[in-house]
Amino acid sequence: MPINSTRACPLCDAMESSLTFPYRTTFDETQFNYLKCSACSSVFVDPVPEDNTFAKMYAMADYHDLYYRGTDGGAYFESASVVKEYLLPGATVLDYGCGVGAFLKAVVQAGFVAYGVEFDEDAARYAGQTANCQTFSLDKFLALANMRLIPKFDAIHLGDVLEHLPDPASTLKNLLGHLKQDGVLFVEGPLEINPSLVFWVARAHGWVKRIVKPGFVARYAPMHLYRTDAKQQLAFFRRIEPQLNLLAWSVYETGWPYAGGGAVKRAIAGAARLMSGRQLFGLTCGNRFRGVFTLHL
Repeated sequence: MPINSTRACPLCDAMESSLTFPYRTTFDETQFNYLKCSACSSVFVDPVPEDNTFAKMYAMADYHDLYYRGTDGGAYFESASVVKEYLLPGATVLDYGCGVGAFLKAVVQAGFVAYGVEFDEDAARYAGQTANCQTFSLDKFLALANMRLIPKFDAIHLGDVLEHLPDPASTLKNLLGHLKQDGVLFVEGPLEINPSLVFWVARAHGWVKRIVKPGFVARYAPMHLYRTDAKQQLAFFRRIEPQLNLLAWSVYETGWPYAGGGAVKRAIAGAARLMSGRQLFGLTCGNRFRGVFTLHL
């Protein structure tokens, strides 16, 4: 179904798009459409939420406390172990989008000097206290960057961040300006339209719901502003900065969000995890990626 879009695809910058699964949601008195890019097939939210809507979406009490505070942090320690493969002890690591500080805490314990940036000021402060390191709200970080008071780092980490950004290309370009020559960029996040049993079941359910309830509009915050697959996610990095050299790339499956559901959803998630990393018609199955790059200018 063609639809007039107010924005280009955030991954490939194409303008042609059409309405697709999961279709629409309403939040903060605004309707957001999910559009499929005609060029790269990625799905993105239109329009981009306004600043006050972002503030509501990512307030500490309504986002960080609800989804992340109190987690065991096991995945973050696994991510920190990836960093250890490429950096010497004492290296500086910026975690852009540090949340409540779980990854920061892991890299500090691994022997690195950590810095964090988070959209919400309360969350940034809490992260710094949790990890015992220096953190900045996004506004503070940008102000210091404009005054050229932000140093260059040995590594920059973005964990589950790019999909939340209104303009991921611009943000990544700016961040690379804070990465040292031959520094490491470590990015990880979701692949929400990549081959995965969970995705296929969810999309089929969405199609049925749309047939039965054609006027249905969901009511949740559009936190993930784009959804893509492994091929297009990797192409995005290569398009943004040709001088990024790929060191490692992996695709794997967690079963999210069905892994935390009822018996049937958990069974689907379990079956999906059995396909983790396997090739299917030339594509790698999985709902998450990890990419490690080095910047060589």
